[in-house]
Amino acid sequence: MSLAAGDYTLGMLRPARIGQAIAASITLAALYPSGRVDARPQTKQTIRRHFTPADRERGRYHYVPFDVPDGLSEITIAYRYDTAAGASVIDLGVIEPGPLTLGATKFRGYSGGATRSVTIGRDRATPGYLAGPIPPGQWHVLLGLYKVAPDGVDVDIDITLRDDAVAPPAGPRWYSGGLHLHTIHSDGSIDPNALAASARDAGLEFIAITDHNNTTHRHELANSTVPLRIVGEEITTPAGHANAWGLRPGALIDFRVRPEDPGAAQAIEGLVTAAHAAGALFSINHPFGDCAGCAWQQKVPPSLDAIEIWNGKVGPQPEAVRLWDRLLAEGKRVTAVGASDWHRAPDPIDAPSVRVFASALTERDVLTAIKNGHVIVMGNARDEPPVVLASCGTQRSSVGAALTCPPGTAATVSVSMPAFPDARVDLVWNGDTIASKSIGAATFALPAGEGYARVHVIALDGSTIALTNPVYVTRRN
Repeated sequence: MSLAAGDYTLGMLRPARIGQAIAASITLAALYPSGRVDARPQTKQTIRRHFTPADRERGRYHYVPFDVPDGLSEITIAYRYDTAAGASVIDLGVIEPGPLTLGATKFRGYSGGATRSVTIGRDRATPGYLAGPIPPGQWHVLLGLYKVAPDGVDVDIDITLRDDAVAPPAGPRWYSGGLHLHTIHSDGSIDPNALAASARDAGLEFIAITDHNNTTHRHELANSTVPLRIVGEEITTPAGHANAWGLRPGALIDFRVRPEDPGAAQAIEGLVTAAHAAGALFSINHPFGDCAGCAWQQKVPPSLDAIEIWNGKVGPQPEAVRLWDRLLAEGKRVTAVGASDWHRAPDPIDAPSVRVFASALTERDVLTAIKNGHVIVMGNARDEPPVVLASCGTQRSSVGAALTCPPGTAATVSVSMPAFPDARVDLVWNGDTIASKSIGAATFALPAGEGYARVHVIALDGSTIALTNPVYVTRRN
């Protein structure tokens, strides 16, 4: 069996009581601080291995080495491969520096095929793995070739090394979050601490746990303060689901409202009022979902705070975007969000997720920012959000804020996203796509008059990278 390192690439990652809260004015310097903000210092490498049935015959276990420098706090190993409808099954284990001989190997854990991502840290570890010091030297990923398809299988291993020596900035910036996640307290597959660990591994800095019609997850003792946890509830009515984020202790929003009940519209608005009174926001989930009772068939409540326009890894959903645009056209400043609606692996926990520009990483600051529309929906938690700047004369603004222009003044929106120089950016004005450009040279002139502008960043393969909330353009003398 070969212990050669193989080809890999190495580079620094570039991650990046609601009620009467009044949004402070947001300057461009605050929205886009100078310099790059990383959640934690880290490096990542990807190693690819190809295995054939002959490799399995030569050795059931194969070892992929990687080097760990001194001073690390945590290692995350994620692997992926095409199962070929069950013809390939690859198990996972991790070995710290030392011999690979039988009986002398220093295993840090083994999970078989149960999970595709594991973390080993000084203070915590994925179940099946040992927390503790991270010794420097040559570690190994153990791959167990349980099954290999006749044509072989490519296995990609992502290794992320983290150092907590430098504390992350805590002030105003874009924070990455997941707003719709489930645990074993409803129909999810893992407990809240395991969910939080998976979210952290994916790059999420805050999460809202939204189990169906209960908040009992809040009573489990958290084993880490990272990511920030927001108590939520997925209010599962018989004709549509909604999330409440930020519920105070003891609060639970009722769900027993049918659209055919007398006074159903008022009852739904009453649920929103109850959520607000409990310190929470109210957001409609997957309004056109195709599971039984998932689509929103209730009245849209006037006091709605947000709506999920992208649910699950494939999206955004066009019908949900159109509904959102209709609400915006009616003058309702409803915030668009995206969420993975995560229940279990191997679905990605961060696809999609949100970037929220908040004054600090606290529940109140995050919820205030969502309420005020300072949100960009992203395809994952790792990509940096686009820089979106709107201007007219000396006035400047950005996502979720107002741009006030004197009558007759030309207004523009510029968009940049250095990590995706070949992406296309669409400018949406009052719900209609009016222009498209390469993001490398994306400055748009806005039409005269008042309205809202948002942008949609699209990759070469047609997938969505980012979709922003609007800048609201007004005209005043």
